[in-house]
Amino acid sequence: MGSISEPTYHIEGTLRQLPLADYMAEYFDPGRFFALCEHCPTYLTNWSCPPFTFDVREALKRYRYAHILVHRVTPDEQSWAVCSSDEVMDYCLRLISAVREWIDPLLYELEQQHAGSRLFTVGRCRLCQPQACTRSAGKPCRYPDQMRSSLESWGFDLSGTTERLAGIPMVWGQEGHPPRYLTMVSALLSADRIPVADFERLVVRD
Repeated sequence: MGSISEPTYHIEGTLRQLPLADYMAEYFDPGRFFALCEHCPTYLTNWSCPPFTFDVREALKRYRYAHILVHRVTPDEQSWAVCSSDEVMDYCLRLISAVREWIDPLLYELEQQHAGSRLFTVGRCRLCQPQACTRSAGKPCRYPDQMRSSLESWGFDLSGTTERLAGIPMVWGQEGHPPRYLTMVSALLSADRIPVADFERLVVRD
């Protein structure tokens, strides 16, 4: 288990900027992805996931530009090779968590710097951790002003985004090993185009 306690990795960040209408025309399919969410084992347990109390199409009308960040996270060769088959899921979750601890604060900072923008995280909201989200108990969100969702939860195609928009195909684990790299997608939607320089700390070549 020591191989997964402190994930080590290399990371590359790619930024793609385009009008939101163009991104939606190619990668937005809420009917398809909301239906897939119903099969998730954590369905109805997190306020950042569907079903929502609002219409995502209406909510998206506030924004004109999509700033999409795709990070390719490649585990260290040694730790990847020794990860046993029963550790794969835990390994991947720890790796994602480690990267999000770096990405999420930078995204929140960007959102605060640019009025009329909204960030989208990698995966569901984690603000309440280690406590459980209040949704399972039928209670309101503890942090409604800070809670953010993933692009996928709003109906966007992440596989298509990584492969066609960013040129980074998603890969899957084989023979009891984690995938050779993880592909993580986050974003900032905004009313106005944001300069590339503002994303400098997120566009990395490690």
